[in-house]
Order: sequence, then C-alpha cells, then structure tokens
Amino acid sequence: MLTNLLMDTYDREERCLYEEVRDIAAKKRDVVEENFRAFYLADFQRRCESARKIGRPEKVSDFSLGDLELVGEDDLEETLRFNDMANKLRAYCEEELNALDQRVGVLLGDANLETKDNPFSPNTICDAFKLACRKLDVELKMRKVMLKLFDDGVLDDIRSVYKAVNALLVRHSILPQIRF
Repeated sequence: MLTNLLMDTYDREERCLYEEVRDIAAKKRDVVEENFRAFYLADFQRRCESARKIGRPEKVSDFSLGDLELVGEDDLEETLRFNDMANKLRAYCEEELNALDQRVGVLLGDANLETKDNPFSPNTICDAFKLACRKLDVELKMRKVMLKLFDDGVLDDIRSVYKAVNALLVRHSILPQIRF
C-alpha cells in the first residue's frame, strides 16, 4: 500500500514523507507489533475487569488523578482520527460485533455489555495501534500516514477475526443463537 502511495504522488515533500514512513515501518515493524500486542492485552484485561465490576458500587479509590491528563491539539486531532477509524470499523463489522458484544457479555457476566466496554471493540484495537505508533517517537505527520495504512489494510482482516471469535464461541455453546 505504501508503494502505491509513493507511485501515485508527484509531490516531492509527500514522497519524502512516504519514504521515511516506509523506512521506519521496515526497521521498526517488530517494535510496533510488540507494543501493539502489549497495549492491546493491557486494555483487553482492563475492559474485562471493568465489565466484571458492572453492577458493583464503585469506590473513590478506583479513580486516580493520574488518570487525568491535558492533551495537546495534535494529540486531540490524532485521537479523533483514531475514533473515526474505530467508528468506521464498527460500521463495517456491525453484524459480527453485535453478536460478539452479546457473547462476550455472557462470558463476562454482563448481559447488557455495551460496545465500548467489549474487550474486542474497535476502540481497543485502534487505541493499541495509536499508542504503539506514539511509542516510536516520530512526528505526527508520520503517524498520520501509519494510521492511513492501518485503516486501509485491516478492515477485512479484523472482520475475519471477529467471525472466527464468534465461531469459536458458538462451538463452545456461548449463545449459539443470537437475537437482534
């Protein structure tokens, strides 16, 4: 995909940007994958724990001022782009995710599990990728190109993963019949 972007642009500055991203992607692919995996698993576990706590009263000690932070304009823009991508992914995989929300809700003991709380949610995936890219310590414009590549390249793959997870849960008799 990056090669296509390179071939399709005639703007010198844009070509240089794409070449830089290509070099970083080639050199740091393992680091991005490792960071993505770590961030995804941490958020997955946090969401599982959060879903299990639903219905229990929350304590003030569950919250920390460390959870609050100021965000810069660039970070906000980047976060909004990732949220847009998560919404696009949600719409593209709507049928699979509706079923997965219900099945995961059963597993976590929360029959009314909301999409945002599902550990498999598109937000979990997109947030993990965003944090993995930020860990590279590259400029925002490079991370934007990486987001575009991620957005262009993962829709069908993630949809097939959702289908596979649903099939696995059905094989283990977790809501074999879904009501919509």
